[in-house]
Amino acid sequence: MLKKRIEWIDIAKAYGIIAVVFGHAMASGNTTDIIYWWHMPLFFIIGGFFLKPLTTNTFEQWKKFFNKRIYKDLLIYFSAGIGLILLYSILYNKDWQYLIDYLSRLLVGGRTLNLYTSTFWFVNVYLLSITAVTLLISTVKSRWLQLGIVSGGLFVATCYDKIDWSNLYQYQTLPWNADIVLIAAFFTYVGYLFFQTNWKWIEKPVSIGVLITAAVALMGLYINHNFDFRFSMKSHLIESSEPKILMLATIPLIFSFGVMGISYLTSRLPISLFLSTIGKHTLIIMYLHGALLDIAEQAGIEDVMVKVSIAIIVPMLLALLAQSMQRNQGVYLSA
Repeated sequence: MLKKRIEWIDIAKAYGIIAVVFGHAMASGNTTDIIYWWHMPLFFIIGGFFLKPLTTNTFEQWKKFFNKRIYKDLLIYFSAGIGLILLYSILYNKDWQYLIDYLSRLLVGGRTLNLYTSTFWFVNVYLLSITAVTLLISTVKSRWLQLGIVSGGLFVATCYDKIDWSNLYQYQTLPWNADIVLIAAFFTYVGYLFFQTNWKWIEKPVSIGVLITAAVALMGLYINHNFDFRFSMKSHLIESSEPKILMLATIPLIFSFGVMGISYLTSRLPISLFLSTIGKHTLIIMYLHGALLDIAEQAGIEDVMVKVSIAIIVPMLLALLAQSMQRNQGVYLSA
C-alpha cells in the first residue's frame, strides 16, 4: 500500500527554494540576512525526515543505501554541473583553461564551486550529511547520545572561522565542504528526530502561533539592532553578538519549523497545488536558478520579482515536460 504524500512538506520545500532564489536575486541587507538564517537549514531538516537506521551495519545494507539515496543524486550532480559549465563557457566565450579548471572543481566541490554551479555545494553537503546521520543512528542506539554527538559537532563548528590549513583553488575549505557537515548533520538529525516522534504537533494552531510569534519577534529585534546574527552555511560564516552555539541551535530551528507550520496552513488554501508542485521540483530549481537569474539580467530584466519568477517557473516547467515525455514513452513502449 502506497503511503500518502504529506503535502505541507512539499509546500515547505517550495517556500525554501523560493527563499533561496530571492536570496540570490536580491542585494544584501536585512531581508537576505534573515532568509539565510533558515533556508538551507530547512532543507537539511527535511532531508532527515525519512532517514532510517540500517537493519544491519553490513556492506550489503550500505550498498542498498548508496543505490537508493546517493547514486541518482550523484549522477544528476555531475550531469547538471557539466552542462552548466559548458553553457557558461559558451555564453561568455571562455577558453579551454576555464573548462578544465571548472570541470575539475566538480570533483572537489564545496566552496570552490561558483558562477552557475555556486549552489551545488548543497548537494555535496546533503549527501555527506544523510550518510553521516544514517551511520550515527545505525551504530548509536541512545537518542540522547545521538543528540549529544550532533550537538557537539555543531559546537565545534562554531569554534573556528575557516579551515585555514587546507587551500583548494584559493579557498580555505575541505573537499565537498566536508566540515560543514558538522552544522548540516545537526539539522538533519533534528529532522530525523522530529519525524520519528510525534511530529503532528507542527499542525497544531498553538504550536504554529508560538513559532510565528517567536520568528516575528526575532525579526523585529534584529531590524532594531537589539542583536546581530549572520549565517551562511556555504562559506562557514557565523557572526553573532550572542554565543554562536546558542544562536545557531535556536534561530534556524524556530524559523524552519515556523515555515513548516505556515506550510501546513497553506495546504488548506487553493494555492497549495501550485506550491506543492514547486516543492516537488526543488532540486532542478536549485541547479538552474543561478544560470536563469544571470541570463535574465543579461537580457535587461531588472525587476527582482520577474527574475525570481523566471528562475522558479522555467525549471519547474522543464521538469513537468520531462515527466510527461517519460509517461508518454512508457505508454508507447507498453502498446
